[in-house]
Amino acid sequence: MTIDQADELSILHVPQAAVLARQLVESVSNHQMRRATVVLASFRGGYWLRRFIEEPALGAAVEPPDRPTSVNWAGVLKLLRTPELLDDNRREPGTMGPHLTVLEIAASLAAGHPLDLRRAALQLSGAEWRDVLLRMESAADFV
Repeated sequence: MTIDQADELSILHVPQAAVLARQLVESVSNHQMRRATVVLASFRGGYWLRRFIEEPALGAAVEPPDRPTSVNWAGVLKLLRTPELLDDNRREPGTMGPHLTVLEIAASLAAGHPLDLRRAALQLSGAEWRDVLLRMESAADFV
C-alpha cells in the first residue's frame, strides 16, 4: 500500500466502511475513482457502499456483484437515472436528500455526472459539506 493509499483510508472512522473502502479501492488506479469511493465510504458510515453490497437491486453499482472489488461508476450512473431504486425510507426516513447528494458528488468526481453545487450545499449539513469539499479538493490535484 502506498502512502497516498494509507492516507486515503486513514480518514475513515467506521470499521465496516474502512474495510469496504479498502476492498473497493485496492485494484483501482484512477485517482478520481479512488477519491469518489472514499467520499462514499466516509459519508454516514459507508451508507452507499454497504447498500451496494447488501442489496441485490443495487448490485450493478459494484463489480463483480458476487465479490466486489471496485465501484462500477457506469452502474452508479444508471442507478441515478432510476431514483426509485435508491429511495430508502425504511432505513433512514427523510434523509434521501443528503444521501443522494453525496452519491451524485461521488459520481461527478468519478464519472463526470453533472452536479448542481447550490442544491448539494443546501442538502448537506455544514460539517458534511466541509468534509465532502475536503475530499473533492484532494481529487482536484489529479484532474
